[in-house]
Amino acid sequence: MNRTYWDRISENYQDEVLSVFDNDLHRLVEEKILAGAVAYPHGNAADIGCGVGRFTPLLADSFGRLDACDYTSVGLKKAKARCRSMTNARFHKVDLVSGSPPFPAVDFALCVNVLIMPGHAARMNAWRSVAGQVRSGGTLALVVPSHESALMEYYHAIELRLDEGESCSSALRNSIDEKATVADLRMGVLRLDDVRTKHYLKDEVEQSLRNYDFEIRETSKLEYAPEGDARYSNWDWLAVARKL
Repeated sequence: MNRTYWDRISENYQDEVLSVFDNDLHRLVEEKILAGAVAYPHGNAADIGCGVGRFTPLLADSFGRLDACDYTSVGLKKAKARCRSMTNARFHKVDLVSGSPPFPAVDFALCVNVLIMPGHAARMNAWRSVAGQVRSGGTLALVVPSHESALMEYYHAIELRLDEGESCSSALRNSIDEKATVADLRMGVLRLDDVRTKHYLKDEVEQSLRNYDFEIRETSKLEYAPEGDARYSNWDWLAVARKL
């Protein structure tokens, strides 16, 4: 993982990142946080990979104690500032690939677009770190990029070019990412803003959670409003699972 890159992203968050907090069309993540607060009154929560802390104040306000962690100092500084009046929030700098967060397992954990490392070994390390922070009987609300959504984006790009009169071969050539390798495409590693990013099939998300002893409660499309003149909505996967 490139700390300099993620520090830059955190510094210019509004310009660099599609904010799930601001663009969640149906406010599904907020709904799951509030449902978790009802399920675990006075429980403990974690914001794993909190970034600049868009969801952190809501989590701190909803649970008895909140531990938030991130890879970047810049992100943590901004997350702390959002929670400056909240005495129940603690912050930790953590690299999920090389180490686990330094706080006990919690009742409810939120993890939004964190398990996206392109390298399989690094990603599995991060999965283990995240899974280990949820206690038995606790809940994980997990958001990951959707491979199906990315493929539909390619499909719509091709259709648009065909509608504008391009030939099939030209539409295909001008829509598909020429930098992508066969191995990346097979593993769902696609480019977001020229950064290799892991995307997940719905069944893949659910099987990964089962591999780490979670029981799937629901998996939903986390939809975003269409951008510009787009004819379709992109989505991430939002999975809610209970630790066995």
